[in-house]
Amino acid sequence: MQKPIFQSTFFFILILFVLFSMSLSIVSINAGINIRIGQLAILLMFGFVLLDDLKNKSINETLLVFFIFFAILLTFVSKSSSYSKIDEMKFVIKYMLIFPATFYIGQWSVRNFKIEDFFKVIEISLASYILMAFILSVYPIGFLYNDRGELSGFQGTFLETGWFALVVGAFTITSILGRLDFNLKFSKVQYILYFFSMIALVLSKNKTIWMGIFLIITFIILFKSIIASKENVKESVKKLKAINSFYFIFAFIVFVTLFFAVNSILAEPIVSVAMLEEKLNDERGKAYLVAIRLIENSDWFGGYGFGFIQQYFSVYTDEIIGLDENSGMIFNSYLDVWISVGILGVLFHFLLLKFAFSRTHLLTMILPIYWFIAANTNPTIGDEYYYLFLGISYGLIIKYKKEGSV
Repeated sequence: MQKPIFQSTFFFILILFVLFSMSLSIVSINAGINIRIGQLAILLMFGFVLLDDLKNKSINETLLVFFIFFAILLTFVSKSSSYSKIDEMKFVIKYMLIFPATFYIGQWSVRNFKIEDFFKVIEISLASYILMAFILSVYPIGFLYNDRGELSGFQGTFLETGWFALVVGAFTITSILGRLDFNLKFSKVQYILYFFSMIALVLSKNKTIWMGIFLIITFIILFKSIIASKENVKESVKKLKAINSFYFIFAFIVFVTLFFAVNSILAEPIVSVAMLEEKLNDERGKAYLVAIRLIENSDWFGGYGFGFIQQYFSVYTDEIIGLDENSGMIFNSYLDVWISVGILGVLFHFLLLKFAFSRTHLLTMILPIYWFIAANTNPTIGDEYYYLFLGISYGLIIKYKKEGSV
């Protein structure tokens, strides 16, 4: 592998800066449109990364062409819509620049860092998110903490508790599975980090992350039971086969027990019957019905345009909790894309998931599944972290195909 034109220390510090900046959800500048500091940091690093790849003649042209092709196609669909829209250009810029840059940085980092250094980056970033969450829970600094009144919580510098939990969960899973995949030692530092990560996830009171972890552990148990009887499996998945099933079953039992214990002692439970009824009748369930109705009215094609959803719910008369004139997306990412830019948009996102999924590593199986689950209950595809982690998974696949270790 050719050396980068910049020192590896430079990129190590730069990626840490980018990952921390991405969490600063309310730190932004106004340049005609509102641009978050994390997005500027992404574009800055993307520039350096492209220079490095051009110098080393290792630029991933196929990946860039794929993103540009779909960005132009989806922009055309959006611009062809005659419906009123809000902040359409914001979404166009994201699909043209921000999302491709984030995905590219993710795959580049895996390909170019030593694997030990890459996971150091993941763990240092995770520690910084958790530390900031504890600090801001005691001293909510105005320009860093998004105060939403009663809706605020243990969220650190993130927009809200849900995003904090999803990202902390993703970094924790990446660290654990990555160390298992590549036979990296777990030290006391990692165990302490994972302990505080679990505490942070509990304090966030986010339901999606609990559901995601539950489904992932269930998937691993079922997948392991299926491959256990097969001889011809991919080399790195044999690691899963070699791990005693007891550990996964024990983790499942501990997880379920912990969930019910925490849920029962909290003054405001993570899940309750009343809460589920509210979500079905007045929040997500109601939003899904409206979304499906909109798609049906378009002869199942969709394509109302980027920014249509925000415009639609700004004048929608029947209240849906969590959706108003400030809502750029609904709760299900794929329904959202379907409404906005039609079947072609859904195809784009499913292709991204396909590129990022492989049974060659635990990480390349679980990361896409994790974000697919998240996207079905949250507007995750509108945020850069979704593309970062799919890019990381894709980068692992490319890296080890080239090195012939899969």
